[in-house]
This record gives sequence, C-alpha cells and structure tokens, in this order.
Amino acid sequence: MALLKNIWTRVSGYALDRASTPEAAARRVRKLAGGGDYSGALEVCKDALDRFPEDHKLQRLSRDVRLAERDTRRSSLMAELEATPSVDGYRELCDLLLKRGEAAGALEFVGRWRQVDSSGEPLYYEAAAFGELFFGNHLSRDGLRAFQLAAEAGKIRRDDPRPFRLQFEIARRCGAWEDARIALARLLDLMPGNRLIEGRFRGVIANCANSRSLSKAIADVERTGRFLDDDLDTDGTLDRDLIRPGLQELAGRDDVHVAFFLRGNTALVQGAQGTAADRSARAVRDVLSMTRSSSRKLLLGVPVELRCEGSGGSLVLKAGDEGTAAVWAARSLTETSSRLMSELSSGSVVEKAA
Repeated sequence: MALLKNIWTRVSGYALDRASTPEAAARRVRKLAGGGDYSGALEVCKDALDRFPEDHKLQRLSRDVRLAERDTRRSSLMAELEATPSVDGYRELCDLLLKRGEAAGALEFVGRWRQVDSSGEPLYYEAAAFGELFFGNHLSRDGLRAFQLAAEAGKIRRDDPRPFRLQFEIARRCGAWEDARIALARLLDLMPGNRLIEGRFRGVIANCANSRSLSKAIADVERTGRFLDDDLDTDGTLDRDLIRPGLQELAGRDDVHVAFFLRGNTALVQGAQGTAADRSARAVRDVLSMTRSSSRKLLLGVPVELRCEGSGGSLVLKAGDEGTAAVWAARSLTETSSRLMSELSSGSVVEKAA
C-alpha cells in the first residue's frame, strides 16, 4: 500500500509539474483535444485557469475546445440520425444548432423530426428557429411564422412554457402588448407565483392602452430595422432588487473596476457614484447603441459580445435576453467574471432569485 501511495504521489507530482505554467497547460490541453478527449481537455483548462485566471491564451483555448467539442458532437449526432432517427437525437441536435446561432440548419432537421414525432415539440423548435432568424434579420415573414408556430405548439403542448415564452418575447420586443399579455397570462397559469412573470405582467398591462396589432408591430420592425427594446425599457419590469446582488458580486471582483447593467433607457451601476456613474453609463449606452446600428448595416445580426482594449483597461459588453451586462475592467477579464456577466444578461441570476 505504501509503495502504491508513493508511486501515485510521484505520478501526481509529475502531472502537476507538466502544467506548472500556462504554456505547459496549453500543451496538455492541445494533446488531449487532439486525441478527442474534450472532457479531459476542458478539465485541464479549468484547473489551469484557476491558477492563471488572466491568461488570454488559456481563455481562448478553453473557448476553442468547447467549440470543437460541439462540432464533434454535431457531426456525431448527424451520423446517428442518418442511421437511426430518434426524438432525443433530434432534440439535442436542434438545441446545439440554436445555441450556435445556426437557425437555418435547425430548420432543416426539424422537418425530419416532425416525421417521427407528433408531440408538438418539433413545432416549438421550428418556431424557435424562425424566431432567431427574425431577431437577427428583422424580416416580418420570419416573425409571423415564429409566432404562429409557437401558437400551434402551445395548443398541443399545453403544459410546456417554452412556446408561450417565445410568443411573449416576440410580442414584447415589437410592442404588440395585447399579444404579450395573453402569452404572459398563459405562463402565469403554468407557473403561478413566479415573481418575474408577475412583474412583467403588471408592466405589460400598463402598456396595453398603446398596443398595436401583432402584424403591424412586426411590419414596423422590418420597416425601421429596430425593435422597441433597442432603445427603451418597454415593459418597465426591471426589478432592481433582483439584479443588484448579481451586479454587486460582479463589481466586487478584483479584475472589475465598474459594472453596469443596461436595459433600454435604464442603467444600473456598481463601482462608481454620482456624476462619474452617470457619465460612464451614458458612454456605455452610446457604445451599445452604435454597435447595434453598425451590426445591422453590416448584416451581422444581433451583437452578442463586444470587447474594446486600451492602455487603461478594457470595456466588455455582453448582450442577452434580459439586457446587457458591461464592465470596465482590467485588460484580462477572468472566466468567472465573464460567467457572471453572461448570467446577468441572460436572466439566469434573476430566475435563481425568483
């Protein structure tokens, strides 16, 4: 037993020595990933980033390995589905494609999925794919198709909140408040007592007097190339008490100087006060607005992340379903801080609190 323990100690020490520098860790990651062991490569990345959190090359390598893992899994799923079509396989593949922003690719497989599944779930994924296209290209035909397919899926899958969430998101962003109210009422039936949904419902009710028909609202988006929430906090439901703890945690990180959360014309700031906070928030909002405008003109779709580096640090913005998280930070943002930004912008922090 003592001999085995001694051997294990030596082997462990040898492995640790091999990753004692960022360069050594990167070599191990590339070797593991090259052999197809992506889980092992990601584990080495995680351990290395815990010790070298500001190493840019390791951060990029971690992202590259995750993308390679998804590419490999996508190819594997496609091969499996060609041989043996299955509901679980189609669901995983469509999820993967939508996360990668490949809505058109998801539509191709949804058609095949519907041939083997009458549960209504393929209808939801088809609606989600058209919704992603609409949010990126602003074409009214995609928005209307997404909303109609979500309605069909909701009739079949009455206990599934996803079709109603999609309907609400489309209607909210276009200003079709009556349609947004109907979708939220259905969500409240499915999730009674949910604080986030209740708050949104109150905000939508207040806006119903200014509601437009869904078809007109979607047509206006195509005509102007803008959603209502590109500039305005349209539903007025930003719950500061739910956002603030996550924002404070982000601002408390050693690599973050000032943290922001933006939604429409509302900006929450941690790490700066008074005129400095107001001035910084306006500057970040201007950067976000110009980035969105430029992305549309360049046909890039909806901007997801922006990084600007200078001699005084870096500005990082991450946009999500619930708003945009931004930080003025050290030049190298740690993976933990980046994760906290993603949670804020996606709304997962809010949903945990709710």
